[in-house]
Amino acid sequence: MKRVFLAGVALTALLFTACGSKNASESAGEDSATVVEVDETASPAAEEYKVTDNGIVSANGLPMVVDFSAEWCPPCRQLKPIFADLKKEYAGKVDFVSIDVDNNSELAEQYKIESIPALVYINPDGKEVFRTVGFREGAQIKADVAAHLE
Repeated sequence: MKRVFLAGVALTALLFTACGSKNASESAGEDSATVVEVDETASPAAEEYKVTDNGIVSANGLPMVVDFSAEWCPPCRQLKPIFADLKKEYAGKVDFVSIDVDNNSELAEQYKIESIPALVYINPDGKEVFRTVGFREGAQIKADVAAHLE
């Protein structure tokens, strides 16, 4: 009986950490940042993007970084303030859009999102050019934007 209980605890721990798997290119010894609460008014409005048959495109013709996430996911909540800061920093150059996979399951399915947070980099034509899975620091996201969207 004890063995069954421990297996259940191990499985539960695995499920809770699955949403925050690190990108293979990241080093294993990297420290994670502290989770910070964010003002919900910083969330992007749906008017910033349009959903088409082929996916999502920026409403104003800019490249986009789309964060597929969920409120219950700790790494997603950790990424939220970083994403809000980058949205302000790149205003008018790159759109940063957050999509809740629980409220937009069809869109998440269309983009084949299997783990969150997932950042999908989309060019102005609506074509996906790059993607990462797991928590990313602001500097890593900036480097990815420079490499794939600028």
